[in-house]
Amino acid sequence: MPSSLTEICGYEELTLLDAMMKRNDFSGYTAYVAKDGERVVGIAVIQDGYYPAFTKIWCLEVAKDYQNRGIGRNIVESVLREHPAIKLVAKRDAFGFYQKMGFTFEGEPHPKSNVCYMVRVLH
Repeated sequence: MPSSLTEICGYEELTLLDAMMKRNDFSGYTAYVAKDGERVVGIAVIQDGYYPAFTKIWCLEVAKDYQNRGIGRNIVESVLREHPAIKLVAKRDAFGFYQKMGFTFEGEPHPKSNVCYMVRVLH
């Protein structure tokens, strides 16, 4: 297993995670990467063991000029094939995307930050 996110997906991919990288150290985490040729157009960073029964998706990012093309869906489906129980914190503007993917709310959106836990378990 690679020891750092850079070894998993390379420097170019990290540009999609700039804001997340400033707040978190993803060394040793697993990344799912979507590419168009050599260009990285989407990435998800996951962690097992953060929640007892779920794999956590820390972030899912798709390049703006590649959004609404099914890339985010393909990345989430790839994660689900290997990790059938997922939990994440979704922003309000992503609720619809995750609901279409079969995620359900766990609790209510936080009134100040407009985020909510969402989960999906494959049966």
